[in-house]
Amino acid sequence: MQDQQKKGHKCPHEGCNATFSRPYRVTDHLYAVHTNLRAYECKEEGCSKSYSNKSHLIRHINTVHKHIQNDVLYSCPICLKTFVNRQNLKRHVKIQHLLKDYFICDICKINFKKKNQLRAHMYQHTGIKSFVCGICPDKAFVTLYDKKRHLRCHKKYDCVECQLQFNVWSQYQKHRKLVHEVAEYICNECKRSFKKRSHIVHHVKIHSPSHMSTLYKCPYENCPRLYTRNSNLRQHILIKHVTLTHECVLCKAQLSSKACLKKHMKIHEQPPKEPSPRKTKATGRKERKDKGIPRSITALKLAGCEVIIEETDEEFITPDIRIINL
Repeated sequence: MQDQQKKGHKCPHEGCNATFSRPYRVTDHLYAVHTNLRAYECKEEGCSKSYSNKSHLIRHINTVHKHIQNDVLYSCPICLKTFVNRQNLKRHVKIQHLLKDYFICDICKINFKKKNQLRAHMYQHTGIKSFVCGICPDKAFVTLYDKKRHLRCHKKYDCVECQLQFNVWSQYQKHRKLVHEVAEYICNECKRSFKKRSHIVHHVKIHSPSHMSTLYKCPYENCPRLYTRNSNLRQHILIKHVTLTHECVLCKAQLSSKACLKKHMKIHEQPPKEPSPRKTKATGRKERKDKGIPRSITALKLAGCEVIIEETDEEFITPDIRIINL
């Protein structure tokens, strides 16, 4: 097993024990893990992609832009498999052809192409979990995948606008869209605003003169329904006029569409709920909050007389009712 190159560059972030063999990899690590900034932006016109790693940006440019312009394919000289960029070809040759059977288990002599696969395999012999979290050392994992999934709970996403911090990437993105992203596209006809160009492109079709001519009107008398798609009109006719329904084979319920039937069938898949026992004073039923307080009937009060019901302490004695003329 070859010795790895000594990793002498440590991450300066507090609580992180990651080390790297090159200084630029420390910078990429800081951008990707701790600051959540994507410093490498694509300069191609009309492309808003950005990356935290320079190699990822180069791969994007070669794959999306240069590949389309030059139609360049990189072919493996051994198995003739093609790739869209040189980096993928180099990785393929290294893993599939050069490093074949590189990592060997000293106990059972099984071969592995990656070092982390061998480290995960050794758990079968030693019972020791090789992948330890650098932030909470008491946590250890069998595979590298499990460790990376665990590290997500330590990852923080800081909002550069309001300094709020989020533990989940999707929550951070939702916060940015709802709070900080301002609507950029405004309809000239109705002044409605949109955050994405594709949304306003779809919206402006409503105001076009040809829009009304492309609407599909229901042919049945006294039915004013209009649809933008002919398939929606056909569905409307089958449900409302032809009364075509989808019947549940279990309870004979009639559903308007196949999607509703599918949703309805999930009710039968769930285990039946047992009826909750009726509560009594013996099983913990609470006392009435207005017990002992005289009550009146509003309907009789509006009619000119008030009925006051006075409850007694005995449970099965008819309450005393007094009528007072107003």
